[in-house]
Amino acid sequence: MFGFFKPKKRLTRKERTEKFLEEKRIKINYNLPRIESEKDTTIRNPKEIAQRVVVLAVTNMVAFSGMTGQQAIAYLKQYDVWKYVTDDEKSFLENPTPERKNQASWQCEGIWVLMWSLGAIDELLFPDKMCDLNSIPGERYPIGPNKDPNEFINRVVNSRTKTEILDANDLYYRINWACVDARLNGLELNVNPGVVYERHYALNWLINYMQQDWDDISTDT
Repeated sequence: MFGFFKPKKRLTRKERTEKFLEEKRIKINYNLPRIESEKDTTIRNPKEIAQRVVVLAVTNMVAFSGMTGQQAIAYLKQYDVWKYVTDDEKSFLENPTPERKNQASWQCEGIWVLMWSLGAIDELLFPDKMCDLNSIPGERYPIGPNKDPNEFINRVVNSRTKTEILDANDLYYRINWACVDARLNGLELNVNPGVVYERHYALNWLINYMQQDWDDISTDT
């Protein structure tokens, strides 16, 4: 009796992303391969994500001159979270030149992505402008004056689902390709390439892309 009705084809992650990009009029490379499947992906542990957010939040403060490098080092050591700082981050904190501050300031997008992955932000929003970390309520933010960041770390027990994180990763993987293509061909694009790159970077770290550590994440397209 149901012979007249054919079930609608369920779109793959790649197809869903491409449909969204079509609606946003962002150039698509339909030959770009699929990202890793859910069964082949291991998302970072929520505690590890929280630890990374803490360090990024501190380096972000230095990048925007909210504290000096030495103050940041003292803060991280005081609360025993210096052990989560990478070699590149240690180098930056020991010598935060204006040029390095400018580079580090873009990592606010990494904070935004990781806070989203922990559920502290409802949505990533379209990457046409930089995020506003001030929109995150203070009680949800990992650091602050006389605030022990371990309270934030210890409070975290869950992260978003593997499906949600891979959906976001697939989207930024494909938008990042469009950004590279636009740069190479002198095309206009309605997204901020710097924002896209930093979010793709953080998402690749979240999905353990090629088992790379934070300092060495690649954003292949």
